[in-house]
Formats: sequence, C-alpha cells, structure tokens
Amino acid sequence: MKLERLQQRWNVAGQDDPFWAVLAAPDKKGNRWQVDDFFKTGADEITALMDYVASLKVPVARQRALDFGCGPGRLSQALTDHFERVDGVDISPSMIELARGFNRHPDRCTYHTLSGDDLQLFADHSFDFIYTTMTLQHLKPRYTRRYLAEFLRVLRPDGLLIFQLPSRPATLAGRLKQLVPEPLVDGYRRLRYGGHPAVTMFGLSQGEVTGWCEQHGAAIIDVTRWEPDARWQSFRYAVRHAADAAPAARDIPSRTPPHTPPG
Repeated sequence: MKLERLQQRWNVAGQDDPFWAVLAAPDKKGNRWQVDDFFKTGADEITALMDYVASLKVPVARQRALDFGCGPGRLSQALTDHFERVDGVDISPSMIELARGFNRHPDRCTYHTLSGDDLQLFADHSFDFIYTTMTLQHLKPRYTRRYLAEFLRVLRPDGLLIFQLPSRPATLAGRLKQLVPEPLVDGYRRLRYGGHPAVTMFGLSQGEVTGWCEQHGAAIIDVTRWEPDARWQSFRYAVRHAADAAPAARDIPSRTPPHTPPG
C-alpha cells in the first residue's frame, strides 16, 4: 500500500472512530471509548515504559521526546509528565486535529502532520527520546527502514530510541497468507474490514532489524517480546547510537500490551 493511500485511510479512521482505531478493544467499537479511560491507558503505558527505561540503566536526558504515530495524543500527553518538551507526529490530519484539541500542555507539547516518509521538519539531533508502538507495523518495510533512518538522524548522540515491530505471523496459516499476492489480500481486507488501515500488517525479522541497526551505526541494547496483535510475533527494541550503547542486551520477560486488533 502506498503511503498516500494509507494516509487517506487513517484520516478516515480518525474521523469515524479514532480511539477504537488506536485501541481496538471489542467492547469499544462505535465510539464507545470514554475520553478519560482512553487517555488513562496512555498514562499507564508510559509509566510502565519509563520504569523499563530505568531498568536499562542508561542515561537519558529529559529535555525533548518524540511520539511517532501519535494518533489523538494518547501517549504524548503522558510523556509530558517526564519530558520538558514533547512532539507528536502522525500521517493523519484528522488524528492531529484531535490531538491538538485534547492537548492539555500546548506550551510544551506540539503536534505535526507528516506528509512524506521523512522527518525533515526536525533538525539533526533534536530528541533525547523517541518512542513508537503499534505504528511501524502498518507500514511496508521500505517505509519502516526509511523512518528508522530518520529516527537515528534526529536522535541525539546519547539519546534512546524505543520502537515496536512485528517479526512474522505467529501461525503457519498466517505465514502462508504472506505468499498471497497483495492485490488479492487488499481486496479481501476491503470486503471484510472496509479497508480499515489497522488490519494491514507488515514486519521485519529480528535478524533484519539487528543487521539494519549495525549498518547504520546503531546498536540494539535490549529486545523484549511485545505483542499488541496476538496474530504476529512482535518485539520492542531499545536502540542507541553505537558509540553510546551498553555492551550487551539483557533478557527481559515477554510483555503483552492491552490491545486487541480489529476483526
């Protein structure tokens, strides 16, 4: 799927049922998320995330953070409790409009609409911390690699990048489905899900991610099983520029975030 088409579909999702598009709990479809409950999931996730960051025992400055794929601001609002400045970016104009409307910290938190596969609105070495989850999984690998390169460009030399990315479908049936020509799969998704963008899933193997990081002067300092969609094996990676990386990654138990995919 081209990025422009994906942007159009997420924009529609942001207009129709935005909270459920981000967190597709079965009982919340049809705009049944309560605003406070939705944003509390973000606060809980960021609290757990910062505990995880502390467990890595690497220094992380608290000046500026980036929330990539921010949606209505569920995580970026919570990040303002831990960083002086926060930027949220998303390809969906309707999601960004919602995020600005829910922004409780307009003096410290800013939202931006992305128009392409780069982060050119930010200068090199702008961020101490970058976090993205349940976002890259909806992008084709060529876009994921491009954005990862951009993350490293805007990450400060001693900064920390944490991202979630699927590796492969969890079942044999799912892996066989990967062999079906994409136009047929896309047609099926349109018929069953109305073209909802959250059902479009892609990934990179753990080996590919490790190799890519090494090629781009970065190092993975930790890997955690993190599976927002039970149909896919997925990992959360903690990455630093190679010169600042810890000597070895640690083994941390699997963690499953509170998310149910559409369908």
